Amino acid sequence: VLLNIKTMVVPEEKILKRIDFPFLTDSVSTAENPSLGYIKQQVEVSIFEKKLERNQMLPDLNLGYFSQTIIGAQDVKGVSRDFGQGFRFTGIQMGISVPLWIVPFSARSNAAKIREAIARTNAEYYKNSLAGNFSSLLDEFRKYSSSVHYYEAQAVPEAEMIIKQSALSYKAGALDYLDYVMSLNRALTIKQNYLDALNNCNQTIISIEYITGKIF
Repeated sequence: VLLNIKTMVVPEEKILKRIDFPFLTDSVSTAENPSLGYIKQQVEVSIFEKKLERNQMLPDLNLGYFSQTIIGAQDVKGVSRDFGQGFRFTGIQMGISVPLWIVPFSARSNAAKIREAIARTNAEYYKNSLAGNFSSLLDEFRKYSSSVHYYEAQAVPEAEMIIKQSALSYKAGALDYLDYVMSLNRALTIKQNYLDALNNCNQTIISIEYITGKIF
């Protein structure tokens, strides 16, 4: 439904593996986050709205130009004259409008000022919240990355060795069936924990890319 297609969606990757991702530091910026950009834009909108309300209290200058045709006889300084389509009357109009009652304008201006303050507060709160989430994600990335490294460098090879040695010992009769199953269960639990750590690491990377605006 989301993709508006009727065919089955099949992942390209058949094997779960770690996403290629460089080690991050706190210097990575969240300024490209689309939601943060939207919040900042709302602050700019509130500033323009405040300026607009303030301008409503200022005098308004009017300047106009007109050009028209009057066909027929017209009295000009006591003399009757005939005017045709080729003769045009032109003129300029100028004026100034001054609001006599500024209380409504002042109230709207104050309301716009409050909306700007609210927008700035919301933007600052969202920025700090985003920075806090980003810092937490970095900590999670370091934790899961270290865990994945441990499993890949030590635990998973040891689990593979346990499976291999248990099978050889069981076939040689040096290990009964119950001990064989327990050894397999211990090795498979290690591999399952590795897959969980790997998935958590990948999900954290995806969240970091989202929060920094790399994917949206």
